[in-house]
Amino acid sequence: MARTPGFTSITLLTLALGIGANTAIFSVVNGVLLKPLPYPNADALVGVWHVAPGIPVGPLGRINCSPTMYFTYREQSHTFQDFGLWSGGGASITGVGDPEQVQALRVTFGTLNAIGVQPVMGRWFSEADTVPDAAGTLLMTYGYWQRRFGGDTSVIG
Repeated sequence: MARTPGFTSITLLTLALGIGANTAIFSVVNGVLLKPLPYPNADALVGVWHVAPGIPVGPLGRINCSPTMYFTYREQSHTFQDFGLWSGGGASITGVGDPEQVQALRVTFGTLNAIGVQPVMGRWFSEADTVPDAAGTLLMTYGYWQRRFGGDTSVIG
């Protein structure tokens, strides 16, 4: 090794890069594919998508469930314990402080029950929230509640 310092340096650099790359790849694979979801009975959760002939399968080829399909699954399925719909998007928050654009997840009332977690405060959505003219209901993350409302419990209903 002392007689060939260039070879030794290149060998050590190659080993270091190889170990670093493998560590990085494993971290991604472990976090995305191998690590179970942080929910009770995560192994029982399934996703249901519809595909149509002529539309390529993949993220863009998935068809959202129509309300008719949703109610059919919810009322007539003997396979699912609970069934819910969700879609991601943004929402504008106004009325308290400066207006703010946030990431939001729109869900039907059964979605969060299906994953088996409980809110820290307040309540889940209920079927009563789905009737026409029902008051708007939302869940917010603990971090958002602390940041936007300073942890004020009067905003939780």
